[in-house]
Amino acid sequence: MSTRIDIQNSIQLYLNNPTYYTVGDMNDSIQDGVDEICAFTGCIYASATINFAAGKSYYDLLTLLPNYIGVVAIFNNNIKRWLIPTSQRKLDQDRIDWETALGTPYYFVPISHRYVAIYKKPGAAGYGNMFVFYRAAAPTLVDATNIPIPDDHLTALENYCVTDLFEQNQEFIKARNHLESYINDLESLRVYMRNKRLPDRLPSLK
Repeated sequence: MSTRIDIQNSIQLYLNNPTYYTVGDMNDSIQDGVDEICAFTGCIYASATINFAAGKSYYDLLTLLPNYIGVVAIFNNNIKRWLIPTSQRKLDQDRIDWETALGTPYYFVPISHRYVAIYKKPGAAGYGNMFVFYRAAAPTLVDATNIPIPDDHLTALENYCVTDLFEQNQEFIKARNHLESYINDLESLRVYMRNKRLPDRLPSLK
């Protein structure tokens, strides 16, 4: 895998102008690019264990998992089964007071960018825990950090950085050409991640 220093060297070689494009400028651009690409494409997977809380339907995953972007799948470790993804509308059709229903959790519903609901909810403490698989935000990079983007799609990051650095120095025509390439690369990575097969995490959200 490529590291930050590898990407930095590649960009420096392409730009060939250390006077205008300093190491600090490039590192800032690389961090911004990794943050944006990972958030848009969901190319980082992570997992965590969260305890079920008695009488609790809604979980604020962004508070529980600071690098959380979006849920992929949830495994009920108590019964060794995947929770089934569904919608609030379907739960309302099942029973309008689904939020009050006590029992074994079999379903989960993404409510917003941070909240996920389960149905049903445990009625007593000590029920057990769930494994949450999710798409995560990018880490803070240092020179030796492996870039968390598939190697075949690293051109997206390179094009982002070149676009950003050209714009900072008001080279807008050059920036526009690389921006078009970045947008195409970004969409290609998004499609790749969306179509990536995850048989061990089904049922799940794409």
